[in-house]
Amino acid sequence: MRIRITEDQLDKIKELESYKKAVFRYWDKFGPGINKTMTAMFGFDNRTTPVGILRLQSWLREYLGEDSSGIMEKFFSKPEHKIDCGAYDFTFMINNYYIDRHQFEIFLTVDDIRGTVMLLATDGTIYKLKDARNNEDYGWEVENEISLCIYEYFVEQIENTTGFSFVMGRINYKSD
Repeated sequence: MRIRITEDQLDKIKELESYKKAVFRYWDKFGPGINKTMTAMFGFDNRTTPVGILRLQSWLREYLGEDSSGIMEKFFSKPEHKIDCGAYDFTFMINNYYIDRHQFEIFLTVDDIRGTVMLLATDGTIYKLKDARNNEDYGWEVENEISLCIYEYFVEQIENTTGFSFVMGRINYKSD
C-alpha cells in the first residue's frame, strides 16, 4: 500500500522529528521528565510549536520504555502519600488504580481526621479537614481544593515523570 503525502506534510513530520531529537538529547543530559523550564526553553508552553503536552507525554513514554512502569509501580506501592499544598496538610492512600494504555484511573482515601487546613478567609485558625469539609458555608470549597492539591501532586509525580495521564475517580474520606 502506498501513502501519498504533500511536501507540506513532509516538512511538518521533519519538524516534529527534529523537536523529538532535541527533546531526547535534553533528557539524555538533564534526565527524563516534563517541567516548566524545559517547556519554556523549547517554546512548548506558548503554543508556537506543533508540540503539545500529549505529544511530549508520548515521547517521554517512548524515551523511558519499560522504566515508566517501574516508576509507577514504585509510586503506587507507597502506603501513604503526603500533601503539603498551600494551607492544606494531609495524607491519602491509594485504594485502587487501573491502567488503560497510557492513562490510569485512581481511587483514593484522604485522611481528613489527621489532615488540617488553615482557613485564611475566616480568622487564620487551623481546622481538621473533617470539620472544614462539613462546614455548610465553605465545605464544598475545601473539598474542591483538596481535589486540586491531589491533581497537582499526580501531575508532578506521575504525568511529568512517566508520560502517563490520569483520571481521578471518586475521592473517599476516612471520616465518612
